Amino acid sequence: MSNRSETEIKDAIANLEQILDSATKMVTQDGETVQFDLDGASSRLRDLKSELASVQGKPNRRPMFNRIDLS
Repeated sequence: MSNRSETEIKDAIANLEQILDSATKMVTQDGETVQFDLDGASSRLRDLKSELASVQGKPNRRPMFNRIDLS
């Protein structure tokens, strides 16, 4: 079980979503460069959403695959 509160998890999710939405891989500010691993951020986002569901008492659902109509 997580030691973090629901608010802390939601804040972390919002930060990761902002990084992923911008699709920025590297930022340089004041001579300091920060590089983001977007695949790692996506994976961490899934983990945080699962953690949030656990904290909220919701069942952990598996991701749904696309449905294909073969008729």
